[in-house]
Amino acid sequence: MLFYENGKSESVFVVRFVVTENQFLSVYYEQKAGHQLDINSFVYINFNIPAVDLINQIEQFYIINNKPDTLKHVRSVAGTNIDIAKQFDLDVNKCYLAGLLHDIGIVMKPEDMIHYAKDIGMDIDESENKYPFLLHQRISKNIAEQIFRNEDTDILSAIECHTTLKANPGKYDMSLFIADKLSWDQEGKPPFYNQVKSALAQSLESACLQYMTYMLENDMILYPHRQFVEARIFLENQI
Repeated sequence: MLFYENGKSESVFVVRFVVTENQFLSVYYEQKAGHQLDINSFVYINFNIPAVDLINQIEQFYIINNKPDTLKHVRSVAGTNIDIAKQFDLDVNKCYLAGLLHDIGIVMKPEDMIHYAKDIGMDIDESENKYPFLLHQRISKNIAEQIFRNEDTDILSAIECHTTLKANPGKYDMSLFIADKLSWDQEGKPPFYNQVKSALAQSLESACLQYMTYMLENDMILYPHRQFVEARIFLENQI
């Protein structure tokens, strides 16, 4: 297949489903002896994306990997992120793209996320060992960079910490963090919606801290990630 970006084309390795007697193989990845795993190692992830514009490629990637609900969520997040971008004079194109890409790592199974993360040398937080799905933010960053050839440091940083945030966050980090929470992937408005929207009228920092405080006070965090804790302490000292 060809991956098109800025009028150029590049060859991208295509991974196809591996089937035996109409059943998917139980082995989820292929790894040659002595070789590190990479995104392409997971044979159930379909990278056979049509050669269309970048936005459609991203959306098609969710569709061909059977993630229609995730696509609905990321579209909503992208829209909310544009609204926040306009409010705080950020680049709307960056915010839209970050919104679409932020959950792209969900195409990988949680049990494979931990294996992949350890194999490539990621520093695994205790919360990620307990709940490997938390790794999807970092894996999403890798897919955005390696598969969709995104090199924008603002976008990649925002994707990489969109679930937990981090200490000394940038404006794009906080914008995506809040957009993801206001446009959560469950039914209806989140219970913290009004409080966070009100805080957002003051600043991105206030909105992030309001969300974090609400989650902790209402016991809605299963296991606090180190980055979440560090980000909250940082914001408390800034506001």
